[in-house]
Amino acid sequence: MNTIPIYDATAPVVCTASSDEIPMRIEQVERMRSSLDTIERTAAGVLLHFPNRPDIDDELRRFTVDEKACCQFWGFEVSTTDDRLTLRWDAPPDLKDYMDQLFDFFEGDDPLSAASGLL
Repeated sequence: MNTIPIYDATAPVVCTASSDEIPMRIEQVERMRSSLDTIERTAAGVLLHFPNRPDIDDELRRFTVDEKACCQFWGFEVSTTDDRLTLRWDAPPDLKDYMDQLFDFFEGDDPLSAASGLL
């Protein structure tokens, strides 16, 4: 897998999601966690590994489009093998602490709304 960060270093680190979009985004991320097989922390973000199923593939691709629409600084890449889907989620260096919290969320059981500042 490519080791060069894929985030947009020129995009401002701002989220333009409306207050109506946030609950839907939280639901998307929590559904992703419920399907997650494994997670890896990388220098620039996380690798989320899922079973290769059409419903999960659709969900991941919809999530990346939705997130890029409001947070252009993210870097996303969905890759597929016979038995696995992988979502690569990269962030600029200023968001290292955020990515650490995101990693902890995916590893844990607490709802996303309980993790301050994650969306």
